[in-house]
Amino acid sequence: MVENSSQNLTKTLNIEHLSVQAGESWAFVGSNGSGKSALARALSGELTRLSGQYECTFSRITRLSFEQLQKLVSDEWQRNNTDLLSPGEEDTGRTTAEIIQDEFKDPSRCARLAEQFAISHLLERRFKYLSTGETRKTLLCQALMGDPDLLILDEPFDGLDIASRQQLAGMLATLNSEGITLVLVLNRFDE
Repeated sequence: MVENSSQNLTKTLNIEHLSVQAGESWAFVGSNGSGKSALARALSGELTRLSGQYECTFSRITRLSFEQLQKLVSDEWQRNNTDLLSPGEEDTGRTTAEIIQDEFKDPSRCARLAEQFAISHLLERRFKYLSTGETRKTLLCQALMGDPDLLILDEPFDGLDIASRQQLAGMLATLNSEGITLVLVLNRFDE
């Protein structure tokens, strides 16, 4: 629940009790501004707690959001604007493989994940030239490089066409069956 305080316009997320167990799969659905993203940040330990207690038995938590994806794409375009390249100057944008291995360098694991998500052919392509669905799969591979035991996805289906949504849903079901606990934060129940 999100409360608006009229005096200082501070929003507070108040959760009486929530228990997410290993191996479970959760979906939190609500309209924009209802506190879903704050819940995702709270579950990942990123939100400052004002009172109460937070206990977590997950050791490797990863949260992905559409905003993180947009920032990464923007950062990659800022890294080297190809419109301003001089003749002979090389595009220094990172490849998909470099993005996937940003924190954890393991080329063989990167290749296996890319194959699982059907993006092997994109590993040498510059990340900034990928479609929305391709960037989403790339970030999922990046998240899985750290072998998370809790994966929190904030609006994972935004910007995807119907076929990509179905493919992503299938991939998430596979990840959950492999033992990764999933928490999805969604705007629409049909997702």
